[in-house]
This record gives sequence, C-alpha cells and structure tokens, in this order.
Amino acid sequence: MKKILLMASVLMMILSTAAGHVFTVNDFSAQEKTYAIGSRGPAGGWIFYDSGSSSGGWRYLEAAPEDQGRAVWGCKGKTIPGAQGAAIGDGRKNTASILKHCGDEDTAAVKVSAYRGGGKNDWFLPSIDELKAMYENLHMKAIGDFIDQCFWSSTEGGTDSAWAHDFYEGDRYRSERDRPSRVRAVRSF
Repeated sequence: MKKILLMASVLMMILSTAAGHVFTVNDFSAQEKTYAIGSRGPAGGWIFYDSGSSSGGWRYLEAAPEDQGRAVWGCKGKTIPGAQGAAIGDGRKNTASILKHCGDEDTAAVKVSAYRGGGKNDWFLPSIDELKAMYENLHMKAIGDFIDQCFWSSTEGGTDSAWAHDFYEGDRYRSERDRPSRVRAVRSF
C-alpha cells in the first residue's frame, strides 16, 4: 500500500510539474508575440512603433483603427504641468497631466481617454514625436484610413498653443488650443 501511495505521489508531482511547465510556456509565448509595423494590434488598431524590446512595461504603440472626431486641445491660457514631453513614450504622461490639470470638457484628451476600442481602456493622446511616427509609418503607407487634416498631439506648445501634425503637408507646428483638430487615440503595450 505504501508503494502505491508513493507511486501516486510521484506521479502527481510529475503531472503537476508538467502542467506547470506547459502553462509557463503558453504564458511566455503569449507575452512574446511580435508585431510588424503596419499590422493589426491586439486592440484592432495599427502598430506604428516598435522599440525593439519591452522597456517601461511596453514595446509597441498601436493607433486606434479610426479617428475619435474633432476637438479642441483645451485650457487656452493655462500652463499644464507635465504636458511638455515631445518624445516617443511621453504621450501617456502628457495625457494624464492634461486630464488632471485641465477641467475643460470635450477636449482631445477627454475624447481619447473615453475611447474603448478593442475593449481596452488605456488609450491616450500621442506626443508630437509619436504622432510623427504614426504619420510616417501608417499614413504615408496608406494604412489606417487617416484624413488629410491636422491632428492634435498631447505636447503643449505654450500657454495658448499645443503641437499638431498636418497629415496633408506633413508639417508639425504649434496650433491655437481653441482650434478644433482631428484626434486619433494610441495605446502602448
């Protein structure tokens, strides 16, 4: 009887270890899926940036599959602390700062934070450099159904302006915050 119990215990340990190993392999492969620029992302949008490795909790930037309409940037005449980041990776922080320090309704930051595309709730307004990457890696390759108009970034340009990117001419410039422009949400993962 002791031999049977011992064999049963060993068998259970082997099966538990094997099952744990299979789970780990499946979990690892799901986390390590790779995406190409221009391919569909996990939220149904378009991948437009790959940092090459996971850093700071993310590797890819995904643009929503459609615009969220037009909106003003908001809070004209008010400096927004923490919304001056222009680099790739700054959009999420900029957007959080705008939402915290600008109480205006129906702004670009409010529209993207309310967006729930692909069942995700982590969308934000891209920084000006993120918007440039979106323009170069998607729009210029006819991916993403972008309209040839100006799009807001989350990068503040001054107390009365914020950075925008013209998807018709390809230029980046400071625009008056009370001027409605197009809005396209992005997310990092």
